[in-house]
Amino acid sequence: MPQLIGDGVHFHRPVMNPVTNSTYLSTGISRRNLLQFTVAATGSSLLIPSESTGFQSVSRANIRVFAESNEERTTPVHATCDVVMQYMHRHTAVRFAKCELDVHLFSSKQQYLRFVKRFVRGDEPRRSTFIQSGNRQTIAVYVTQAVQQDLQHELCHALLHSTFGSTRIPLWIDEGLAECSELLQVTNSATGVVHVKYTPSSLSHPEYRKHVQLMTSARVLPEQCRLESLERRRNSLRMSWHEYAMSWAWCHFGMHGPAQFQREFQNYLRKLVALQSVPPLSSEMRQRIPDLDRRFKAFFS
Repeated sequence: MPQLIGDGVHFHRPVMNPVTNSTYLSTGISRRNLLQFTVAATGSSLLIPSESTGFQSVSRANIRVFAESNEERTTPVHATCDVVMQYMHRHTAVRFAKCELDVHLFSSKQQYLRFVKRFVRGDEPRRSTFIQSGNRQTIAVYVTQAVQQDLQHELCHALLHSTFGSTRIPLWIDEGLAECSELLQVTNSATGVVHVKYTPSSLSHPEYRKHVQLMTSARVLPEQCRLESLERRRNSLRMSWHEYAMSWAWCHFGMHGPAQFQREFQNYLRKLVALQSVPPLSSEMRQRIPDLDRRFKAFFS
């Protein structure tokens, strides 16, 4: 069982383009965003590569892992899912449902693209893709040096969609929490135990935080930085780098900010899980925390 330990850690991030957010697999420094696609529920057999690909499978309970080689099979998928679930539960107070999940690890870029393009049209996919198909989910990952971060991001999406449902989870929370989960530093011990160490400061995304500090330096919080602006966004494929940064910032604020906001954030998520009809978080927050914007700015100053 993974151990989640609350002390310091260092971490690294892939290179990002804060202007275009458009680097792709072929660059070698691509930023992997979530590409979430809802496809027809055609059965799990469609999502499993044929035997001719040489895939080997490892199953544990509700998660099946398919890998092209023994090297990819050493990626700690099951333990990583446990780590992300523990972290999310600790800071959101949500009891997460188990994922009915297939994870495909590709050492070949060609095989990865062939698989993903059965569901993706248009631009070349990023390094990893999350697909919702009926009650079963699929994650496809092109294995690079950033495979651990990619897995943490996509596994967070799988947990959120299993627990909240694809139509219940607000996009900014879906993306923001996945960005937060990427920053957990996961290491493997010689005994196979996965360790995670972190503090709120170690989970502070360096590029995003710098951007948020710049954007919130004015006396009044700009409209594009307010929570209401994120709540209006519905399509992840149209999200800008700025919106990813602000989604991370508001979720980080919700999990590691002032105790009052943490409680309100947790209460809001619990209501969503319970299928209660709730107004946008911003409307409730501004009633209970009139100086919300000032406190948000102060947290990142």
